[in-house]
Amino acid sequence: MSIPKGVLTKPVFVKLWESYPLFSKIIIDVGILIKYKTLKLTKIPNKITLPSRNIIFINNAENRGRALLISDGITQSRVTEFWGNAVETYKPSLVLDIGVNYGECIFSTTYEKETTIVGIEANKYLIDYIERSRKQHANCHQIDIIHAFAGEQEKQEQAFYIDTHWSGTSSGVQISEKNSIEKAKVPAISVDSLFDQRKLNNQRLLFKIDVEGYEFMVLKGMRNLLNNCSDILGIVEFDSRYLEKAGVDLDSYLAFLDGYFEIKFYDNNNQLKKLTSSSFAALKEEFGTDHVHTDLILSLRNHYDEFPELVS
Repeated sequence: MSIPKGVLTKPVFVKLWESYPLFSKIIIDVGILIKYKTLKLTKIPNKITLPSRNIIFINNAENRGRALLISDGITQSRVTEFWGNAVETYKPSLVLDIGVNYGECIFSTTYEKETTIVGIEANKYLIDYIERSRKQHANCHQIDIIHAFAGEQEKQEQAFYIDTHWSGTSSGVQISEKNSIEKAKVPAISVDSLFDQRKLNNQRLLFKIDVEGYEFMVLKGMRNLLNNCSDILGIVEFDSRYLEKAGVDLDSYLAFLDGYFEIKFYDNNNQLKKLTSSSFAALKEEFGTDHVHTDLILSLRNHYDEFPELVS
């Protein structure tokens, strides 16, 4: 007996968690019991060895950490597969993971010795686990973890809503009214504030953004990178419900992306397709739903001809 693999993927389980939190907790506990034959925290691991043999540390009492234990550290398989292929084939010189969570993306692979690697995470409860994972990583001295909220502008304080029961739905906007939501204050930064514009010209940038509706603000806060890096490849979560709750006009967002990138998205069959019209109506038509959850692949030019491994 085991939990079907698809149940613990991010979009499926987050919807289940939002609608049926108690039932979802039972699913997690059953998965832990099946895998470890116990529910005692002292007997449940607090770290996961990823397929790359790299290690991430997790909170074994927190439900997303437990979901990662059940799924061997992979709940977003297309993101981690894309990331590993991109690092190996595209060979970035600058790497950004914005919305690190437990680090199953940033720590999923090994990087070139000269690569600059930056992770940004706003949830204070995750920083200790991320740092422990960083110290175990082969590129530990190249990885800089920043506890901050990434947005369009720098601010001394930014409200951040932490879901203490499921860290993956923590956000800069209060997505839920559940009792598990804790309001915190964190410093806000723009990605551009971290880098000297004069040193960007020869950079090959690889980035991931997964910040529960604030992706547009993050991208607007990294215009210097987008304008000055010599090459760019990225993967960005697109969840229309979270984006709209954050006050984002979806057509304006897609038009912004279209101004910089070739945009591809994963369809219902998990295949990459080119977005031919930068309108949300076109995206809804592709999925046949009013709300769209997918991942967008963004590139300055057609990397798919040069690097077919990225979409294999």
